[in-house]
Amino acid sequence: MSNVKKSRATLIGVVLAFLIPVIGAKLVLDQNWYQGAVTNKGTMLVPPLELKQLNQLLPEGWRVALRDDGACGAACIQALYAMNQLDVALGKETDRVAPVLISAQPSSLDLSNVPLITAVSDAALSQAINAVPAHHLMIIDPLGNVVLHYATFADEEKMRAEAKNLLADLRTLLKLSKIG
Repeated sequence: MSNVKKSRATLIGVVLAFLIPVIGAKLVLDQNWYQGAVTNKGTMLVPPLELKQLNQLLPEGWRVALRDDGACGAACIQALYAMNQLDVALGKETDRVAPVLISAQPSSLDLSNVPLITAVSDAALSQAINAVPAHHLMIIDPLGNVVLHYATFADEEKMRAEAKNLLADLRTLLKLSKIG
């Protein structure tokens, strides 16, 4: 092979070495073959649901909330129990998080077994979080944004697993947060 052909082959090889990964990455991204890393275990609301001035009705700091629509059954009881256990599970971060039960009218649920939960009765607030599916737990940041929500289950084992997911996400948020 002559020097001209050798240098052309080398040049083509170098160009291809740089172009093939770029073309491959473009193809992967355009065809949606790559799913970005998702570390949250709950369902993220994009964009977050903003409570604006209704945020003043809730306790300060981070909130884990459950909306009572009057038809709360065994799943809600399990969710209330899980919310009440957050106090123990969060350890030193427990002062930054308040469990809240939100309802349009005073709740008929017996909260005597879950003394750490604050009940908030306000029709406008209950309507504002209506975008979150009924009987789901939700994380509300100190600025009044509902950022994540989690399903509730009547089965104790399933609810315990979902509560662990909520706790993992909440710990991450508290660790990264400079507010609340």
